[in-house]
Amino acid sequence: MKKLRIARDGYILISIIFYIAGIIYIAVSPVSPLVICICSGIILIAYGIVKIIGYCSDDLYDLAFQYDLACGILLIVVGIIALGCNLRVQQYLSPALGLLILVDAVLKVQTSKDARKFGLETWNWILTFSIIAGVFGVLIIVKPFSGIRSSHVIDGCGLLVEGLMNHLTVRETVKITNGVSSPDKETADK
Repeated sequence: MKKLRIARDGYILISIIFYIAGIIYIAVSPVSPLVICICSGIILIAYGIVKIIGYCSDDLYDLAFQYDLACGILLIVVGIIALGCNLRVQQYLSPALGLLILVDAVLKVQTSKDARKFGLETWNWILTFSIIAGVFGVLIIVKPFSGIRSSHVIDGCGLLVEGLMNHLTVRETVKITNGVSSPDKETADK
């Protein structure tokens, strides 16, 4: 139960960090590449650790964390690369962010489908935000708009939507009540 609480709270904390990073990225246009690399590396490693803890937790229906072992390992490796090779990988950070958001969004589409099977009423919101996050992931990779400012806005919005998608998913699929974890209190009571 302790791992589940750590994972849930960790997801919420990482979501808040994504909100803050997205707002900063949108509002502060000229951010130092070295600062971006170091912050990205730290956030990715922390996010990877939270994902692995989530995967190892005793979530009753395994909705929120079912794909998190592989994703967690990938995030930790990418975070170490960003920290260790910082300026050499700077040009790849934005496309990598887009790819990570896209992969997470696609996996959350599957989570929404599974949530629907379990009778979770908010499955459609998880699906909606997953699709929106996926669109931003593609936009970050493809960079359809020229100009640094528009790229910063797209990247920042991608971070915001990624945070929102994760926050919503963990809030709606992981409930801890009376020592029992369940995706929906009504489902657990049946």
